[in-house]
Amino acid sequence: MLEDFFQSDVFVIGYYILTVGSSLLLIKETKKRIIDLKKGINSIKYAPIAFAILFAYIILAYNFVDTIPILNWSWLGYNIAFGPFANQGLWGIVPFIPLLVYMFIHINYVEELYFRKSKKMVVVWALAHIAMGVKIHMAIVLLPIGFLFKYIYDKKGINHAYAMHFATNILVVITLFLSFIV
Repeated sequence: MLEDFFQSDVFVIGYYILTVGSSLLLIKETKKRIIDLKKGINSIKYAPIAFAILFAYIILAYNFVDTIPILNWSWLGYNIAFGPFANQGLWGIVPFIPLLVYMFIHINYVEELYFRKSKKMVVVWALAHIAMGVKIHMAIVLLPIGFLFKYIYDKKGINHAYAMHFATNILVVITLFLSFIV
């Protein structure tokens, strides 16, 4: 009964409104976040490294690791960030892409601000993705990516890590979108 509630459209839509709504509360900071992205623009060149880690994992290990019951667990079955109807394919995602990009503008900055201060916080960041519906093994693969973001944060500062994180997420969204089309 409780499991049915967590899988219901009402719960998923409510959860999505809560996560996106938190970004909408930061609307007055949008201009500042865009300026911060511009300040860190030189570090988007590192985004393909983070994306390559994810891409290599998906190509080389995903199918095998996804067969391991505990590692393929997800409370939702997909990443809620792609919208409450992401499990319905392309047309379930397309309407939410503008909101997702807007959310990235704010949430990626906050993630860099709070989760790159220590190695322990990088681990918390990776595992926090499970709350977004990401499978356990995908949260684990985020660890090296998080440490790469931390390296850029430590060497160049928050705006560079933020720009790299934002660009990496945009690459993921573009790839997901193209995977539905191709």
